[in-house]
Amino acid sequence: MHWRDADNLDDPCDIFAQDFVDQYFVDKPKFTKLREAAAPIASVISSPTPEIFAKNLQNNRNIIVDPAFDVLTLLFENADETQAHFVKIAQALPLNPLLAERLAQAKQLFTSDIRTTAYHIRRGDLTADRRAMNKAWPNKFVPDEFFEAHMRANICSTSRVILYSDNQEVLTRYKSMFPDLLTFNDIADSSGLNAPQGDALELLTMAMADQLIAPPSSAFSSTAKTIGGAAFHDVESQLDPQVRSDALDLLTHRLRDEPELFANEGEIGQYLVYAHTHLVAQDRRGEFAAIASDHIKGGLNIAFIHSLAARELYHDGQYQALCDLRDHIDRGFVAHSRSFAHLTFFHCLSLLMLNRKAEAIAQVSTAFWLEPTEGEINALVGIMESQGDLGRHNFWFSDPIVERVFANRFLLDFVKQYFHPLMENGSLNITKAVPNNRIKIWEWPYFAKSDVETQHRYKGHFRKLLKILHRHDWSGKNKPHFDSFIGLMALREGDMALAEKLILPAAKGHPDNALFHKRCADFYFTKRKWGQAIKAIDQAIALEPRTALFQAFKGLIQVHAKDRKGAATTHTTVLDTGLQIPGLFFLAGEALEAAKQPQAAAKMVAKGLHLAPMDWKRQVALATLERDLGDTDAATKRMQWTLQWADERPPVVKTLTDLLTDAGDPQEALKILAYVRDRYPKKEQFAKLHGKLAKKLDRDAKKAVRKKSGKNKQ
Repeated sequence: MHWRDADNLDDPCDIFAQDFVDQYFVDKPKFTKLREAAAPIASVISSPTPEIFAKNLQNNRNIIVDPAFDVLTLLFENADETQAHFVKIAQALPLNPLLAERLAQAKQLFTSDIRTTAYHIRRGDLTADRRAMNKAWPNKFVPDEFFEAHMRANICSTSRVILYSDNQEVLTRYKSMFPDLLTFNDIADSSGLNAPQGDALELLTMAMADQLIAPPSSAFSSTAKTIGGAAFHDVESQLDPQVRSDALDLLTHRLRDEPELFANEGEIGQYLVYAHTHLVAQDRRGEFAAIASDHIKGGLNIAFIHSLAARELYHDGQYQALCDLRDHIDRGFVAHSRSFAHLTFFHCLSLLMLNRKAEAIAQVSTAFWLEPTEGEINALVGIMESQGDLGRHNFWFSDPIVERVFANRFLLDFVKQYFHPLMENGSLNITKAVPNNRIKIWEWPYFAKSDVETQHRYKGHFRKLLKILHRHDWSGKNKPHFDSFIGLMALREGDMALAEKLILPAAKGHPDNALFHKRCADFYFTKRKWGQAIKAIDQAIALEPRTALFQAFKGLIQVHAKDRKGAATTHTTVLDTGLQIPGLFFLAGEALEAAKQPQAAAKMVAKGLHLAPMDWKRQVALATLERDLGDTDAATKRMQWTLQWADERPPVVKTLTDLLTDAGDPQEALKILAYVRDRYPKKEQFAKLHGKLAKKLDRDAKKAVRKKSGKNKQ
């Protein structure tokens, strides 16, 4: 066994006996070596007989057994017998002496004939950790109202009921409702145990219950069920449909009228998931939109709730209300890129319904820049392009002849889900085939935030495309278009020989095709031949001077060629065309800063962040520019805002604490450094920054004392 360091459990001897650890545990280097030469359990689990399975273990071959839940059963085994055998093994594991002693004491409670039911209410990181709370967890987070309803129906004097929870407020609340309820602290003594030992004791006592009532996918209670053999029931599935509906109505009432009952905004976010499903199913989506909007206006910063509220406001026909809500959302932050992309998508749809097309184009540009492969965003771009709203003049583009091969097969599904109102009022019209717009990002990977090129290369998409396209015999007037495109796919895959063989001849044979020349520039850019790349892109620009992305690509080449002044001029010219792609503003800002034009650079970065604010690197860059330009107040406020959603990023923390220290508030800087040091103990930079500032403040304090002492002597 290897003790995974990601679990933060430190020494395995905290849980198991020393001899057991010495005999069976290995360190990470040895485990990594064993794992590299091992076969996954999936490759051998279908062995039909013990003899065939045994052959898999010959020649010291290793098998990786790491199921997320339950006990794996081979084809020739009896599942019940295997589970019973596993329980015996688990209960016989030699534990740390202190842990074993505390477990033995707790076992005395379970020796009577009284049936024991354990409830597990999961909260913890789902409602407190910033990353976790910004995602919906309906499979792990179950509302109190469900547990409350289940307990009222099932608790009786002839049973023993123990409530396990990682949230003290939950334990206190349920104790007040059900005085006879026991908690972990009532049945076990965890004093003197460290955190891993306390968790292990809690898990092992939970495993001794006769039945567990818990969320469907909680790893903790599922493990307790596996090692103890108890009957396991998903609390939600145990409720009568009417009882469940009544519980959800109560939950909705509390969210609307009694928000003070909830522990924190993370808890409100997870509760809103259930309210959303319940209210939409009853055709009460407007009610959900109102509740969610009120919480957002009150300061709720939960990413998926932002996009969910926008979705339901749009579907409820409240287009202006969605636009108004956006102002409140932007005062806070949307912590996840995908949620922000969905928010801008629904904002775009509402703007189209209000006939505000120019603003809608800015929103869809941001959405596509963030998540170009997201289905509904991809489809919207295709429809808007097909009717002329988007095109070479203001958006990403590719070869329309090749795009026909990549039709959007799911378009009608998206029309039904999202676009029907827009088609009814004439804002969107489908008059011809709509492509799958991934091809645009393959053409211009440099101008998207999402690194689609690397992802698709890793997943083998380009290799598959090359094989498929090579099977066809492209002929006639379309052949050079497909030759050039196949060459581009070879370039993205890293096959430079095939790329050169196909891209360069296509451009030479068709000197009037600007896109072919752009791909030549792409080829030379990849080979770092800047002069030839500039020459090729200039040919494309000469043919299509109004195509802004050609100019943008030239600016990118100039940056790499160290032509800072030229790059700054080119990028500024590009953005004068009205392009609303966030990444281009950031590239322009970098070029202007390199060209020693900090004021112009700050304006460009600020425009990009107005479209796409959740980019901590650019926030740091703009704060640095603001500081250098003398606006330290703006820089400090920017970093204080960014710290709320990017406190794990050392550059964010360092920039803010430097600003605070320079402004004469080093104690506040030290407080922030202490917080992030304790929150992220594996990030050594935080400990070093804290230690460095603490030493400086200590030296300054001693120096001040000596100076004061000297004056007193005089």
